[in-house]
Amino acid sequence: MVSCDTLILGSGCWSAGAALSGRGSLLVVDRGAVIGAEYFDTFRPTSGWKSELRSAEARELYRAMADRGGIDGERSDSYLLAPFLYKMLIPHHSKFRLWTETVSIRPDGNGFLVTLFDADGSEEIRAGRIIDTTPDCISNPDFGRANRKNDALAAAVIAPAAADLMREWRPADGTLRPGRTADELFFTVPVGADDSWPESREKLLKAWNRRREIFFRSCKIASIAKQRQVEVREDDHCFAPNHHYFNAGRFANPLSAVDAGISFGRA
Repeated sequence: MVSCDTLILGSGCWSAGAALSGRGSLLVVDRGAVIGAEYFDTFRPTSGWKSELRSAEARELYRAMADRGGIDGERSDSYLLAPFLYKMLIPHHSKFRLWTETVSIRPDGNGFLVTLFDADGSEEIRAGRIIDTTPDCISNPDFGRANRKNDALAAAVIAPAAADLMREWRPADGTLRPGRTADELFFTVPVGADDSWPESREKLLKAWNRRREIFFRSCKIASIAKQRQVEVREDDHCFAPNHHYFNAGRFANPLSAVDAGISFGRA
């Protein structure tokens, strides 16, 4: 039976940092296939890109982005971080189990027996500690539902008249903010936590179509985010000894999240 000191549910940027820390007995499990989706796939606003980074790895990632013009205040490009982060994670790939469902968690002495399921079938592992970083808190869904405060869905908009659109259109059921380039905007609308993916997309498209088309026909949606932005009520919660919820999306930008995860792993 596989054993680990720490099982992290959710493969966000903080989890990636924990893996980069070199902490040996650590496993990251996620039902999806993306590392860092809470930043890379949401078009969420970021800030603080020039904040001090404590780890050498995070500083190296910062330099890689800065050398390619990816650090520019609020216009900094989260997506640019992804390929450099993924390359850095290659030596640590054995610490990740993606496309894997967490079926059950049962107390076992001072730790837990966790049943995982993937394409190869089910497997039971032993974990000394569980840290759930998933927005819906899959290890305690009742808490997860109560803890979700606001959800939002964003789209990247190609807008040759971006400055005019920002100045003249104040959407009643959404927000506009500058994108990564002069002709890009991000349009975000609130959606319900229980809304299906088609319902969420429909709300965004209906809100977008309320713009004054005659003046802004050249402004078009280029891409809808692959995941929703999630705001929670509590960033930390302890369910039992060695079983915690941790909001990995609390950080102002993905580099800060990676840096914090590295610090956690080396504590």
